[in-house]
Amino acid sequence: MKSISAPSRDLTDPGQNQAVLDLATHLSGSGDPKHREHGAAVTTEALAAARSRRLLRGLTVPVHLTVVWAMYGETGRMAPRTENLHGEDFVRMKVRQLDWLTAELATVTWSIIACDDGCPDQPSSARLMAEIAAAEGYPTSGHRSVLVLELADMIAGGVPIGPAFDRLTTTDQSRKGGSILAALYAALRTPPPAAATHTDAAVRHVICYTDADLSANLAQLGALAARIVSGGDVVAALGQRYGVDDAVLIRPDGPTTEPHSTGDKPDKVIILFRHYVRAILIPALAHIIDTQAGFKAFDASALRPVPAQMTTFNETFDVELLIRLARCHGPNALAVEPIVFTEDFAATNFPSVEPGSRHLAMIRQLVELYDNLVAATAPARGEAADLLDLVRGLDLDDYVRLIEQLRADDVNHPTLFDRRWPVRFLRDIVSGR
Repeated sequence: MKSISAPSRDLTDPGQNQAVLDLATHLSGSGDPKHREHGAAVTTEALAAARSRRLLRGLTVPVHLTVVWAMYGETGRMAPRTENLHGEDFVRMKVRQLDWLTAELATVTWSIIACDDGCPDQPSSARLMAEIAAAEGYPTSGHRSVLVLELADMIAGGVPIGPAFDRLTTTDQSRKGGSILAALYAALRTPPPAAATHTDAAVRHVICYTDADLSANLAQLGALAARIVSGGDVVAALGQRYGVDDAVLIRPDGPTTEPHSTGDKPDKVIILFRHYVRAILIPALAHIIDTQAGFKAFDASALRPVPAQMTTFNETFDVELLIRLARCHGPNALAVEPIVFTEDFAATNFPSVEPGSRHLAMIRQLVELYDNLVAATAPARGEAADLLDLVRGLDLDDYVRLIEQLRADDVNHPTLFDRRWPVRFLRDIVSGR
């Protein structure tokens, strides 16, 4: 097993990042019998990229891909590794991934929109990214464009995205969701460029939001776009890092799949309990295991009314957006797509693996979404109503006691996201029986 200091997939290594694309080029054709030389992590990611390119090439209509992300404190990862220990050079690399994906496809174009969420770095994420884009000669509109927005400017300028967004007075109120929403709004208002080849078919616009880092290789976007463009009534393709067949989570010691991706996590029970609450209170999303994965694609036409409806900018931003799409188009219009995802905790703030206030806050946010968006049309009944009553009354001590006892009872338990604890059993734990 490789040590943490020498991860199997190093996102700061430009050689590895390029090796994924080089190997995927071979795999897209005849298949390279020497691919094992690259190691399991690089090979797994390359196989996903190769599949994605094949699926994109199989589409018969012109497509424009817009990729958006939020930025806060990303100047270190934006730099090359020669300038910063955590540097991934992610702007140039994302461009390279999209160029690779769409190479020789005259009917597929792409653009990038990134939004600075009030980054405190000096220079800020927005300024550094704009400098990189200018140095590389990326245009600010049309095919291969790279546009940088600042949430502070959009708030100050009174950009009329929707009632909740319009009430923002500072970037501190955004919690990332505001920047994603602003970038989505900009993408929806930007007409896709015409395909390079003459065609009478309308250009299908697919908008993806992702994380700023390289954890989800954008060369996989073809697989998500294909689910939307050729998927009948599908309006969203949601990348899943775990919980579904063929999803691969790359950890420092190598690629892993279920049951180990989730089953071996130290915060396994926290994840499973949150999914249990979400699936029971919001049944339209029960089939979406990894709602927070930073790799989602949407049909632009279906997404168009959503920004004005959004009210949440915290950790459950993703969940609200999915609820609103499901209400309009039905749960089956939200398709899950397995992806290869590299865990990248360096230079990232993430909740502790121990149960605490941030985890309980996520449960409370789910209850708030239920109250605001679900209760009126699909009120909880029976066991679901009992669960709702239980989680409404949880304080931090109750929540910690509950998770710790579920962990103690969970040794070698084979069930993952199908787990449904009886509410009476949970009540007995909370009450100390």
